Amino acid sequence: MLAALAAGGLASPPGVLAPLAAVAWRQLGPCVRAAAQARQRSTSTSAPPVAGSPASSSPPRAPLDFDDYRSIFSMRSTGELLRMYGVLQVCSITPLVRNADALVRASRRVLGDAVTFGVMRHTFMAQFCAGEAEADLWPTIAMLRASGIGAIIDFAAEDDVAAAPAPAAPPPPPGGAAAPGAPGAPAGGVAVGRTYSYEGEAVCDKHVDIFLKAIDTVAKLPGTGFAAIKARAVSLASRRGSALVTALGNPLLLERMSGALLEIRRLFREADADGDGFVDRREFGVLYEQLFPGAPPDVVDAAFATLDLEAAGRVDIVSWSHRIRLADMPAMVQRIRDAGTQTRLSDELVSVALTAEEVGLVESLLSRVGVLAERAAGVGVKLMVDAEHTYFQPAIDHTTHVLSLAHNRGRPVIFNTYQAYLTDSFSRLAEDMERARREGYVFAAKLVRGAYLQLERARAARLGVPSPIWPDLEATHANYNRCLDALLDEVSRHGAQVMVASHNQASIERTVAGMAARGLAPAGSGVYFGQLLGMSDNLTFTLGQAGYEAFKYTPYGPIQLVMPYLIRRAHENSAIMGAGVAKQMAMLRRELARRLRSAVGLGGGAEQAARAA
Repeated sequence: MLAALAAGGLASPPGVLAPLAAVAWRQLGPCVRAAAQARQRSTSTSAPPVAGSPASSSPPRAPLDFDDYRSIFSMRSTGELLRMYGVLQVCSITPLVRNADALVRASRRVLGDAVTFGVMRHTFMAQFCAGEAEADLWPTIAMLRASGIGAIIDFAAEDDVAAAPAPAAPPPPPGGAAAPGAPGAPAGGVAVGRTYSYEGEAVCDKHVDIFLKAIDTVAKLPGTGFAAIKARAVSLASRRGSALVTALGNPLLLERMSGALLEIRRLFREADADGDGFVDRREFGVLYEQLFPGAPPDVVDAAFATLDLEAAGRVDIVSWSHRIRLADMPAMVQRIRDAGTQTRLSDELVSVALTAEEVGLVESLLSRVGVLAERAAGVGVKLMVDAEHTYFQPAIDHTTHVLSLAHNRGRPVIFNTYQAYLTDSFSRLAEDMERARREGYVFAAKLVRGAYLQLERARAARLGVPSPIWPDLEATHANYNRCLDALLDEVSRHGAQVMVASHNQASIERTVAGMAARGLAPAGSGVYFGQLLGMSDNLTFTLGQAGYEAFKYTPYGPIQLVMPYLIRRAHENSAIMGAGVAKQMAMLRRELARRLRSAVGLGGGAEQAARAA
């Protein structure tokens, strides 16, 4: 099967296209036969539309046609379409996709890298990546730009956590390590999703120069510029072009940082005794006594005043989480240790608080990302901060908030990512939009459904904690729609910006309708669309050709390093075969049938029959 798929590559000699052509003919034969029969009937049954009939009338604004396969695939050669069909057909074979990682390893062991990588280059890599080197990008970029589509270019080299050398862990925090599943406890476990290996602080510092040069490259290209960055890895992306490079920080540090941030929020819930969403001076005093017994009232008053800067007599979670700093934690722990406090709250705080050394590492991480944000803001490039696993996400959110506060004044530069499959995503989104309004910066976000479903559910089951994922797809869809509507409202009322990153046609149609209802223009309104290269072409190309600001995530990199990315794409396509991918395959069959009809002299009135077939 792999050998047959390899035939779909554009560089393959004509003879090796035979296997795929045979498969295609079995699928396309009925379409062509129906077309021929329709052509024979067309001269007697065809008639021009009557003036004034529905066929001759045109609406004031034509709706988007996501089924116009002729326009959607107009920039693709027939060889590319055959390869696309073959790859997507393989993605429909669930056992093959489920065991793809093991099959690739076995192929490398038995057949060798030359054969295995050769097949992958002409099949899955040709479908989901733009090539192995930067020079390979330009044909794909040119093809996309011809249809009004931008390229989000990513050096997609991924490293397996299990295979990567583990960073040295910091010494256990005072009071012992956190229990498994508690904030700050090691995540453990590995799924098909990979992470980038941590190479050391000095190496991360050196990579900043690479990122800066890449941002400068993005800035020189025409159109709206984006750069997608990860705290564990950075990718530059743009309607102008870009490149992902490598890690900026230690995953273990991000996990520890997330645990500390979650503890700050947990302390708020502990203090909010009446559950009204606010902590007043009295409630704060009760909490303070549990952490620092015997503190004089004036000391408690002074501590509360650092949170209640508006002198309102109470604070909410937005103020609380923003004004208790990670840098304050080592001093808090030292006070607890000096006083010999041993309450439940003090023990929990001590177990997850960052050490002074870790605070320094966090500051280094923020400094690196800050340098990139400064350059991006200076040259007019936007940075999208990608989402991570839930045990990293609080640290990512914190980083994004710090950057937004500094760089989203006047126009947005920093975009945070929200995963709608998480049950807490809407509350986090609403809180962050309120924070932006309160702090006076422009809110910007990328909305996705989520990328780590299997990993998150498996981890929750292993730790015996509730899953952070909605229980079914319908609940995820409903939450995505709720988040989307709130974001479009924020765009129309407060000048926010949003990247709608979805392969779901209903979500795209909802966005387009929501834009029209709110008076948001297809271009220049602050609403962008994004899909992955090789997936949902009917969405991206239709949007781009209609003047909407659409982008394709366009990765590249050496085949041996992008293999994990390719396997994840196969998993994602398999998971959604019942909807978007199945529709794309049907459209491919119709377009291939149309081209075959054209090649053998069939056409005209046969088009309608081919569509029906």
